[in-house]
Amino acid sequence: MRRAAAIHADSPCPILMKLPFFTCLPVIAALFFLSFAPMALAREKTPEIRHIVVTSGEGSLLLSASIHGAFSERLFDELAHGSELTFIFIVELVRQRSGWIDESLCQASLTHVLRYDQEHETYIFTPQNDPARIRRTASLQEAVQWMSTFSGLPVISLSNLVADAPYAIHMQVVLEPGLLPPGIGRFVPIRKLGGLRTDRRTIEFRY
Repeated sequence: MRRAAAIHADSPCPILMKLPFFTCLPVIAALFFLSFAPMALAREKTPEIRHIVVTSGEGSLLLSASIHGAFSERLFDELAHGSELTFIFIVELVRQRSGWIDESLCQASLTHVLRYDQEHETYIFTPQNDPARIRRTASLQEAVQWMSTFSGLPVISLSNLVADAPYAIHMQVVLEPGLLPPGIGRFVPIRKLGGLRTDRRTIEFRY
């Protein structure tokens, strides 16, 4: 390793030394692209939270959001072979305090479950916070959209918020959680969930 580093640092590439400078440019550009292309592709496939929107209605603070790039080929394969996919959207609302640690007001979670019914060739989507809204579709694209988005999640009662105070919502998604205890409910300690997570996203606002 030390010898290879010395060659690159102290002497030009023997092949490129024999070529005119302008001939070398396409070669150098190609080598540069090839060296960074895998990292670029990896970044494109990294799941990320997008389109976070905070509104209010029916006396509650409401949250809507979507996640992009959550499905990998492995997840598609597991789904096709009968595995259930579970996405857990984790939300924490804090009141920002200048010069002090932010005050955590509440933590909430929203769980989406997707499975494939091989007999009927349909995808079954279940939002576990509202099992009455089970949906079925033959379209994989539609099933992915259901799993990756939510709207109107009640976070906290507006009566618990102070007018014109600064707030922030932190959000993260667990894409491959382990087994969860039955009756997990709506509030889930973030530290107790395993699996692959997205980066945490934050949106700041004033009520």
